[in-house]
Amino acid sequence: MDITGRIGKYVTDLGIENFPPEAVEAARGAIMDCLACMLAGSSENLAEILCRYVAAEGASPAASVVGRGFRTSTTSAALVNGAMAHALDYDDITQITKTHPTAVLLPAALAVAEEMGSSCRELLLGYMTGFEVACAVGEALSEAYYDDLGWHPTGPLGTVGAAAVASKIMGLGAERTAMALSLAASQASGLRQNFGTMTKPFHAGDAARAGVASARLVRAGFTASPDALEGRFGFIRAFSGGQGFNASEIVDNLANKCYLVESGIEIKKYPCCGSAHLALDATFSLLSQREIDPGAVDRIEVMVDFDPPRSLIHSHPASSLEGKFSMQYCLAAALLDRRVGLQSFSDEQVLRPEAQALIPRIDMRRIAGNEGKPSWTEGYHEVDVYLKDGAVLRQEAHRASSGALRGVTMEDIREKFRDCALQRLPDVTVVELLCRLDRLDEEEPVSGLADLLRG
Repeated sequence: MDITGRIGKYVTDLGIENFPPEAVEAARGAIMDCLACMLAGSSENLAEILCRYVAAEGASPAASVVGRGFRTSTTSAALVNGAMAHALDYDDITQITKTHPTAVLLPAALAVAEEMGSSCRELLLGYMTGFEVACAVGEALSEAYYDDLGWHPTGPLGTVGAAAVASKIMGLGAERTAMALSLAASQASGLRQNFGTMTKPFHAGDAARAGVASARLVRAGFTASPDALEGRFGFIRAFSGGQGFNASEIVDNLANKCYLVESGIEIKKYPCCGSAHLALDATFSLLSQREIDPGAVDRIEVMVDFDPPRSLIHSHPASSLEGKFSMQYCLAAALLDRRVGLQSFSDEQVLRPEAQALIPRIDMRRIAGNEGKPSWTEGYHEVDVYLKDGAVLRQEAHRASSGALRGVTMEDIREKFRDCALQRLPDVTVVELLCRLDRLDEEEPVSGLADLLRG
């Protein structure tokens, strides 16, 4: 059997009992966290535009748009919810694929599960299945895919993962699941050049939409190549730039690894690009040790575990969205405000004179001796603050590299959920949602959860 076909069989046969409890708990945490991001993102201008767009399409109501009070088609709900989940860049990441997995996989799972009348347990398993498939395919790609070719990994890998999610919840079976994966592979896209605009979160929404559409079309009789992932002109080779890939390892890895544990889920503490987070951790560690007057700073050198700029492409940001992808602004905000939160990213905050004065004094470079190596090789960032009086303040921050749920506890996630959800929903609804999300591995119908999330 070909690789795509064997992935289809894996998707069909997988059960929640195949996962260790640690993985199930991490998946529940990731879903709670992503719904928090979705609810907070539902107030963004991006959400307003997309909601008007799908409403004008006049689709029959099959699935809920979170926080917006209406239902639309399954594919449109996946699109809007995915874009809202990624709108603030507050959603999770995972190490092996360097993607934002849940912002794609959960919107696909939620939309299909609501349409199908599925249980919360089926939604959870669908999400976990898509996570494993996306990670296995991503690990087979060349390093060039992540660092050199300009692709935003969340889009292409998310599209394939979302097709696995939708196929699992729909119960397509091995052969049709393989075909849905192949159809999704031809829709995979997303360019890093669009970071700092609404198009970046659109990547997540469009990937969720494409995965759902692929499964629905195949269920209706649509066809695709049986080997579009591993074939000579397929996904793996194309997204690897023609070299450095190993498609043959995908099936063995699916059989022998649990990516939810080995790659883990990193929950974000700051609503900005994850490539800035370790440097922010180091900066806040310095600030906890002593007061730093921004006016006394001569310059700041930031050593990172990737070849700059990678995702942080805006060294002189001029808008809130560009600020999310600017190491210079993120560190300036940390020094000026002693925090980086949802309120940090507005045009006014980015353009304030104090921040603009600090930004040119912050320089980002690769840790010496590792230039040209794959991203995240080192697993730490270092921040060196040079003061005008000649003092140098130096601090490292290291990436969590083990466990399924990394960097936070479940209570941290619940607190983040309350903070984000209360911007859109009343307190009583937020309390009920948290109770339901704690029971996500049970057989309760998704419809009750969706009704609360819709608002």
